Amino acid sequence: MSACKKSMPVIIKLDIGDQLTSISCGHIVVELIKFIAYQRLQIPYSYQWLKQVVNKKRQCIEAKDTFQSEKHFHVASSALENLDFIIKSLLKEIDGPTVPGEVCIALGGTPDTSKEVYRLLLPSYCHKSQCHSKHIASDQKIQMNVFRTLVTSDVLSKVFQNTLPPTNLHVLLKKKNSTCDVVCTDSFVLFNGYRLPRSAKVVVIDFRTESHENLSCCNNFEVFEEIITKNLTDLKICDNENDVDDFNEIESTSTMSWYQSCYVMKGFRDCIVSGSSITNKWLHL
Repeated sequence: MSACKKSMPVIIKLDIGDQLTSISCGHIVVELIKFIAYQRLQIPYSYQWLKQVVNKKRQCIEAKDTFQSEKHFHVASSALENLDFIIKSLLKEIDGPTVPGEVCIALGGTPDTSKEVYRLLLPSYCHKSQCHSKHIASDQKIQMNVFRTLVTSDVLSKVFQNTLPPTNLHVLLKKKNSTCDVVCTDSFVLFNGYRLPRSAKVVVIDFRTESHENLSCCNNFEVFEEIITKNLTDLKICDNENDVDDFNEIESTSTMSWYQSCYVMKGFRDCIVSGSSITNKWLHL
């Protein structure tokens, strides 16, 4: 029997690290998690719709409903609750004393049996939230350009071409051992690491900037507006590079430690009754 062919990572270079505050970096990371969860069919509706219908159903918890509806509500609300816990703790970590070096989203029964892994390489430095330099692009502008690049990418569309059955969504983050421990010690636990299956699809989204000379102080930030516009409109997605690191390993070392979220979002399918999603009924309870 021939050995399973190793799946090569897809590298997405954004080079916008010098435009991010810790808050905007956190926002983009959590929006990417929502985007991946929906695009990879781990949640059958967008995050906003999921939250709307679950909250509406909660308000009418005393209303009589079918066993099928109540069962689906339990599944959907549990997924939303765990996803919200993940989002809340990640925002605290990214806005903490030090920005994690990487956030990893693994889709699979367990992290070491992942089918797909999305590795978000974060900038080593983010501007503090009090920096109001006019040269820093707005949170909304950065998000718009990042997601426009992702959704229109032919390379990424190939990754999304094959459907992925509902499974577990795990989140891990990497921090330097020389920096502070995780902020949310009740949400993240130390993780020794593992090697990804050879068949796992790996997508690397690199936020790090190639220019570091302007990152020492917000007050001395001297990137001109036309350069910002060029960086955001010329975002590129490329296939594997010759000097690419081995992204098939997630291992703690003497200098880096991985932490795994205690919360796992369990993916689920929609519940269709008489040709319509059962969530439509929740809106009219």
